[in-house]
Amino acid sequence: MTYDEYIAETKENCKSVLADCSFGELEDIERLRKLLWEDDRVTGVISGFCTSTKGNAQDLIKDVIFDDRFLEDFNKHELNMQSVMAYGPEAIDVVIRCLSLKYISIVELAEKERVKRSQKDKEARRYSAVRI
Repeated sequence: MTYDEYIAETKENCKSVLADCSFGELEDIERLRKLLWEDDRVTGVISGFCTSTKGNAQDLIKDVIFDDRFLEDFNKHELNMQSVMAYGPEAIDVVIRCLSLKYISIVELAEKERVKRSQKDKEARRYSAVRI
């Protein structure tokens, strides 16, 4: 996958996690940031592994590890590629997903999820009123 594809997949994974959050949780952006950072469906940071429908980590990372933007992001955090590589392709995959979060507006995604739920609630109330 390319870095842009990682960012897109990570964004979709964030949406999936936000869909499982309570309405109250969607209001606490700092808590959401921590939740998304730690959720294995988004970054894999806790288990060291994030499943992808697009393939295994070794195949996924090959188009990213020499991407200029990824390397710039990686180096900004003063990470050591040799140290990360020592843990294998899954570790690099996790790092890429974590760095991808930088390009995703958690505030925007949470707001969209709140609006989506509000619309569903309105439709459900309208449907209930029509049935009565």
